[in-house]
Amino acid sequence: MGHFFCKYIFVLGGVISGLGKGIAAASIGYLLKSFGFIKTSDGKAISNFLMHTTFPALVFITMIKVDLRAELIWMPLICALFGSMSSLIGFLIFKKEDPAYRGIMTMGSAGFNLGLFAYPLIEGVWGWEGLTYAIMFDLGNSFINFIVNYAMGTYLSSKHQDKNPAKAIATKVLTLPPFQAMVLGLTCNLAMISIPVIPLDVIETISKGNKPMVLLLMGIYFSVRLPKKSFQKVFQVLTLRYVLGLSVGLTLYYLLPFSDAYRNMLLICLILPAAMTLITYSDEFDFDTGIAAALVNFSMLISFTLMWLLVGIFHMSTV
Repeated sequence: MGHFFCKYIFVLGGVISGLGKGIAAASIGYLLKSFGFIKTSDGKAISNFLMHTTFPALVFITMIKVDLRAELIWMPLICALFGSMSSLIGFLIFKKEDPAYRGIMTMGSAGFNLGLFAYPLIEGVWGWEGLTYAIMFDLGNSFINFIVNYAMGTYLSSKHQDKNPAKAIATKVLTLPPFQAMVLGLTCNLAMISIPVIPLDVIETISKGNKPMVLLLMGIYFSVRLPKKSFQKVFQVLTLRYVLGLSVGLTLYYLLPFSDAYRNMLLICLILPAAMTLITYSDEFDFDTGIAAALVNFSMLISFTLMWLLVGIFHMSTV
């Protein structure tokens, strides 16, 4: 028991330290904006850069490394189904919202942040077994973030009011660099294609730039002066996310005939923070980037608290 408690505290300290570094990085972006070195409008160029470099590199590296064992296939399927359901519910619930808000609120209803937020914590608490489940969950999450959310954003954006929306959405998704990287990475994984060391190292190096750049972008868009109406929108989206996540997560926790570790990870993954792609998408589709950044920031704090509460309440074992 003493060993468990010591490790619990050690890992918690490590996670807090990691989040502290993330907050520090985001603060740099906020300070650069506050002192006039960077304008909020510059964020759009940074978002476009990320969408064509670090995002696809990160997706490709994840796809070629993921373990595609048959018994793990339920993880991405559950994530994809849950994310699709959440997106549809958000689409219906927020249909009466002003067009300026509806797009970001609908996209904010689905998709999770695993790479920056969850991986370090899960690896520290549950080891490689837990991380394997999380990576498989992230496979379904990639489908939600790069296909469902992007398609929803395309459909709801005033920039893409096409006479043939299905064709416009399909064209946008198929030409999206992260989607192409996902398909290419999965193909290499399934076909067991070996990537030469030098290009693989280059891609992996580029992928590592994603986290600090996105954190800086969060700081650039972060604002403590959001209008009261915007805070209300953020609260509505977060309420929907966590009510759905906890309801579905607890139901599956008690009903699924899988191992404790499997069910623990599924419950944890379903209450993770909003995806950082919200910020880059809101830029591309001219949605409210302030709301997008607030959703990402506040959901991190809520998810961090919830995760440790669930670990304590359900006595989730560690390695």
